[in-house]
Amino acid sequence: MLNASYPLDLRARLEPDLLTTGVRERRGVTAFQQSLDWKTSLQLDLGVDPREGSLLVVVPTVSINAEGNRPIRFTVRVTTDAPALTPLTREQIFNAPFLRFLADARARADRASQAGRIVPPGSPGSPASYYRQLERDTRGTELLSSKEKLMAGLPNYATYFGRDMMMTSLMMQPVWTDAMAEFVIASALRKLGPQGDVSHEEALGGQAIRENSSEYNAHMAEYFRLLRRGSRTSADTALANARALLVDLQKVRENYHMRDDEFQLPVVAARYLANPAVTTARKKAFLLDSSDGKGSRIGLLMKELSLVATLAAPYAREPVVQNLIGSPRIDSTHWRSISWRDSNAGYANGRFEMDINAIWVPRALQSIDEILTALKSIGFSNEQLAALTPGVRGSSISEFVRDPAFFQRGIQNWQGAIRHFVVSFTPEEIRAKVSAKLQSLPAEERAYWQGMLTATGADKQPFEFVAISLDSAGKPIPVVNTDPATWLFLRDGRDTTSAAIAAVTRDVRAIMRQYPVGLFVDRLGPLVANDAYASPSVWEAFRRDTYHSPRVVWGREVNLLLLGLANQLVGATDAAGRPRDPSLTAYVTEMRDALRRANAAVEASGLKHNELWSYEISGGALKPIRYGASTDVQLWNVTDLAVQFVLSRIRD
Repeated sequence: MLNASYPLDLRARLEPDLLTTGVRERRGVTAFQQSLDWKTSLQLDLGVDPREGSLLVVVPTVSINAEGNRPIRFTVRVTTDAPALTPLTREQIFNAPFLRFLADARARADRASQAGRIVPPGSPGSPASYYRQLERDTRGTELLSSKEKLMAGLPNYATYFGRDMMMTSLMMQPVWTDAMAEFVIASALRKLGPQGDVSHEEALGGQAIRENSSEYNAHMAEYFRLLRRGSRTSADTALANARALLVDLQKVRENYHMRDDEFQLPVVAARYLANPAVTTARKKAFLLDSSDGKGSRIGLLMKELSLVATLAAPYAREPVVQNLIGSPRIDSTHWRSISWRDSNAGYANGRFEMDINAIWVPRALQSIDEILTALKSIGFSNEQLAALTPGVRGSSISEFVRDPAFFQRGIQNWQGAIRHFVVSFTPEEIRAKVSAKLQSLPAEERAYWQGMLTATGADKQPFEFVAISLDSAGKPIPVVNTDPATWLFLRDGRDTTSAAIAAVTRDVRAIMRQYPVGLFVDRLGPLVANDAYASPSVWEAFRRDTYHSPRVVWGREVNLLLLGLANQLVGATDAAGRPRDPSLTAYVTEMRDALRRANAAVEASGLKHNELWSYEISGGALKPIRYGASTDVQLWNVTDLAVQFVLSRIRD
């Protein structure tokens, strides 16, 4: 079944063959490896001009050594005979206004070059540097985009991630074509689980082989255990299951461990169906399409919406903490993350995550309401929907359809879920808690942040923010976090009621307040979390696992914040950039100042195109540094293209 005569043949496939190649003017090394099942292969070619460098092979390492003191240029080529994806062209991905924006940036760079303008090439003020960054992200988007899916990144995460794809789709809406939403929705629906779960991540190629092999080993262990017990029939079943895996060892596996992506798909679908640029006929044809072999897309979509409604129904009926969306247990005292902060410490071991419960579920329910309305306008009656989606009869979504008043109460209940997470501290409490946290830091860092407190007076005013999660008893775990930026991005910026403005200013001020009180750090950006108000056990968890800790800034969160602040400005101002009402003047000024400060800090870091970045403090100064696990081309970091496009439209 694995195209091998002996186990030794399989073992040999675990290591690549290294061969020296080339002719006089070009020396190279080729690493060639067959997959374990002998169905596909992977090849890596390294080449260098012998006048510039030499290649040395000491298995399993290849070294390139410079001939002299000048830099060397070498080539890398990766090839595979595995099935290819269907690439998308630039014109299929980006809309005409963005392509004009990109062309204008190139024209400005060319004019500056021809005029001999003296600006250091890497400086923020350089038109050439600005255009190069735009072009880099544009090419990165092209590299990650295909008709079948959007990959999360390269070289890491070169696979489908449902959350990354859908979040990017929402953020890139100003610069993408209408067709991109169709690719994203179709990709997510194609991978739905049996209950309508959105796939978080796929395992394919070598990763699929590893996971399927592990499952094969488990079946074989069960086979031998049952044989020893004399259960021959059951043992034969285990053996058959094991053999079935070997027939297709590269079969793609889906991971359905997350919950945030379930609530993101309705938002993406609602925005697509509400898009007036897409004709009714096109929307209907897209929904009725069943070419993926999984049934019609509208049937799959209704299945997913039914799952969302079922998950949301308990709190919709009775808005108490224990009816919120909770994380599954890891053990007796720990909870597993089911949202984007998926490191061990990400949600400070909370059971109820704020972003899912206070942002995504309310938005998903509102989107379901919009989807049902859109489907009727497209021409689908309730009877047709019931016929197309027989599996959802009697479900929570059918209850929502039958009883609109109950549905609206449920949406209102979920929109009020934020109340469980709001915490506040007096200046005295702030000073006590921040001081205790600083005492836990090394002396040089402690001195630096104490100096920042003295210089900024950030601890002089009361502080209110939205906690990152609730513990199992429903008590807020007071970690300041950037997740409200998602709400700023998704909300209707035209809502300028006093209650809405109060919530917006609360969240913006928490993010923009100077660290170590809030999250903001000059010349770096907003840190993804601040645990000063939590317990020492939370401090220790973040110290051990820094991926979503007070040590890092995330490009995803930066772009959500910048787009969110722009959303508030567009909603509160007229076409000339003036407040729509004189009473909004202070609000507009605060949002504009926050946007300027955040953008300037991130630009000054020099690291905004990284997945995430960190800092070090030495000699009394803070220096931005790259984070070790950062990915070079990250799907939700190329969303800086949308940021730059939107900023170009609202600059005053």
